[in-house]
Amino acid sequence: MRPEDFDFIAKLLKDRSGLIITRDKAYLLESRLTPVARKRGLKGLDDLVASLRSAGEDLLREVTEAMTTNESFFFRDIKPFDQFKDVVLPAMLASRNARKTFRIWSA
Repeated sequence: MRPEDFDFIAKLLKDRSGLIITRDKAYLLESRLTPVARKRGLKGLDDLVASLRSAGEDLLREVTEAMTTNESFFFRDIKPFDQFKDVVLPAMLASRNARKTFRIWSA
């Protein structure tokens, strides 16, 4: 992959998803985007990049989704939630003194 094509895709991914791909991860672009190019009837990544430069939302979304890991382990392990409920939250509530409000921020 040409350096300017890598830079184009890396910027596109960062802008659209926050994903940062460094040059040492170029193999990820090739392994994940080659199937997208083939599915679209393109010869390879060079043609895919050319298409991306004037692409509609569908192709942009498809490329972004191919590069992101769409798996979350957030709710799969109950132990952190039990620890929060049984230890952290009671300690925080006990230390709040006479204040009636209690705020928890979550991102």
